[in-house]
This record gives sequence, C-alpha cells and structure tokens, in this order.
Amino acid sequence: MIKEFIGIAIVFLFLTGLSAAAENACVGCHASVGATKGIINDWKESKHALNNVTCDKCHEAAQGDKDAISHNGFLITTTPSPKDCANCHSTQVSQFNAGKHSISWSKMTAAARYKAIPNEKMRESMCEGCHSIGKIYADDSAGKCDSCHTRHLFSKEEARQPEACETCHMGLDHEQIEYYKKSKHGMIQETNRTSARAPGCITCHMDEGTHDVSQGTTIGTVSQGAFISNKSSGNDYVKDSNGIAMRAITQEQFDTNRNKMLSICARCHSRNFAQNVLENADEIKVQADKKVGEGIIIIEGLNKDGLLDPMPENRPANPVTGNKLTITGQQTYTNTSGIEAEFFGMFKYALIHSWKGAYHMNPDYSHWYGWAQINLDLEKIKSQNRTLRRIAELENAQKTTEKGTKATPGFGTELAVLGIMVSLLLVMKRRS
Repeated sequence: MIKEFIGIAIVFLFLTGLSAAAENACVGCHASVGATKGIINDWKESKHALNNVTCDKCHEAAQGDKDAISHNGFLITTTPSPKDCANCHSTQVSQFNAGKHSISWSKMTAAARYKAIPNEKMRESMCEGCHSIGKIYADDSAGKCDSCHTRHLFSKEEARQPEACETCHMGLDHEQIEYYKKSKHGMIQETNRTSARAPGCITCHMDEGTHDVSQGTTIGTVSQGAFISNKSSGNDYVKDSNGIAMRAITQEQFDTNRNKMLSICARCHSRNFAQNVLENADEIKVQADKKVGEGIIIIEGLNKDGLLDPMPENRPANPVTGNKLTITGQQTYTNTSGIEAEFFGMFKYALIHSWKGAYHMNPDYSHWYGWAQINLDLEKIKSQNRTLRRIAELENAQKTTEKGTKATPGFGTELAVLGIMVSLLLVMKRRS
C-alpha cells in the first residue's frame, strides 16, 4: 500500500511539474535564508500569490532548455524570460515586442559608444542597467518585464507611476522625467496623484495598458527622432537633408501616429489646442535639426580640407566606422577633435532637450536647455572653425615665406610664428 502511494505521488509530481510539494520546498527553504527572505515576502504580497501563481509557474525548466540548471533536485531557470511570461501574459509580450523597448539591447550592443567603453564591467554598470529592458535570453525572446514590474511583487500599480520610468528616462541625453515632472502635467500628477486629472507617463505612452510604448509618437519616436520621407526605413537609421542620422517615416505613418496621439490628448484638451502644441513642437524639431545641420557642414568642410585636429586617420579607429569622420549616429565622445566634441554636446544633449522638451510641454527645457544651447554651441563651432582656418592660413604663409627668396632672412618666419602664437593665445582665452 505504501509503495503504491509513493508510486502515485511520483507520477503526480512528474505530471504536474514542481507541484505543491516543490512549491512548499521553494518557500520553506528560501524563507529561511536571509538573502532571499525579501523575495518570499514580496511574492506573498503579490497578485501572483493571491492567484496561486507559485514559483514553479515561472521558474520551472524543461530538459534541454539552454538556461536550465539542477537545483536541490529540481530543474529550474534562475532567469525567467518573456517567453515564460507569455504563458500567461501573451498579449502584453506581443505588444512589448512591437515597441522600441524590445530592441534596446540590440541597439546598445551595435553602438560605437558602447563598444568604446574599455571593459565589460564598466559597460554592465553604465549601459546595460537600462538597456536590459530589451535583454535577449537563451530562448531568443527579448525583454525584461521586471524593469518596470519589479520582482517579486510585480505590481501593476507600481509600474504605472512616473517614478517607475525615471531610472532610465533621465539624464543629459533624454531628461524625459524632468521634462514631465516640471511641466503642468507633472505638477498636476504630483499634487493630485489619486485624481483622474493626474496624467502620468502611461497616459500618453501606454494608452489602454498597451506595452508598446512607442505607439502614438510621431517625429518624436526615440533617440534622435525621425523625419518624414516618401519611403520608410523601418528601424534602420538614415540621414535626413541636414545630414543627421535618424529614422525615416512615411507621411502615412506620421498621420496615423499623430491622430492616435491627438485622440489621447482630446480626452483632456480640445483637439485644436493639442494639435497646436504638437505642431509647435514639430516646428522646433525641424528648426533645431537645421541648426545642427550647419554644424555638420562646418565639420565636414574641415575634414575635407584636412584641418581637424587630429584628423580621423590619425586617431584610434571608431569601433564601428573605423578611421573616417563619424558625427551624429555612431559618434563617440572619445578619440575625437575639440570641435567634434563641441558638436557632440549640441547634438546629443541640447538638440534632444529642444524638441522633447516641447513635446512634453516644458517651455524652459525647450528654450534655455535646448534651443538657446544649440545656438550657443553652434557659435562656438563657428568660432573654432575660423580659428582652425586662420591657423592653417598662417602656417601656409610661413611655408611660402620660407620658400621665397625676397623676404628678409628670418623675418618672415618669425612673423608667421608670432601670428600663430597670438592666434593660439586668443583661442585659449576664449575657452577659459
């Protein structure tokens, strides 16, 4: 009788995975280990626990899984993937895969700035913490649900708050949380958090709970934005008429996305008001891109004339593009010239603030952190351009004098050198 009972129990365990017995083993063991007590406490407070979604539902692995390990007699994975989550949340995973978050890891690993960081430990701390939202798992699924729904509580309420976004959407090159929190939308949200008047990030970017966070955005999109072209480039970056690497979208795509965003705005605002705000932001982006385009023309001209210091062929190679001039898309902030470094700040920081600040209805970011800084940076680029060209003229004059026969011996050379020294002193004075 006992043997029969044991046999039935073994078959039951085999058919039901880890089962309740295994679950008791998970909770019983991990609740007694100091390092994992918090995991158990969070799980007990979760809707997973309330609905009997136990450890095995997420952590059970099958024989042959690339990420399977043996753990105290059970075959498990320590890192459940979006494919695992899709067993219960297929709609959300499908929506996530359609959005920009899902490609954040592959975009990161293809970027020159990522590759240029000296070692893996630095890249892990600097880049991967945010871009892991698009992490690729052993089963080839992409995403990291706990980037927003922190484990093991996996709270929807927590993920809906703007603070859930601010770990990644902040900082010099994309201060979305600052744009938002210091706008009227953010002020209303902070002072009326429980009110229906309180729009959060998800109000506009995750309408009706969609996990495609890029829905409704038009020439904003991500990174450097997009431009309207007669042919879409999909997710590939191409150059617009200003020489800026960004994504191309068709007029039809623009119209579809704009109408979607206007339908969201119209729940709180008149359609005319919302359309005016968005069109104003469109114009800021177009004009800001033109200013950046002026900087591109200047730097490309210096490169053509061999006047960058140092020239691309005389520096360590860009990890992606090699020893050629690389500005905008794959530009790095190391192994570059002074004028290119000035351009990097204008392109990567001020340009973003100008139009993303405007789309988030934050006038100060759009103007002083954005448009004003773009213009100041461009003036510095123009000044450096004049200086570099003037130094080149003086150096050429020196060479001509040295080859000439009519000049007073030594006088022409000394005058040219003096001119170069005066020019350099003026440059140093401006920079200080």
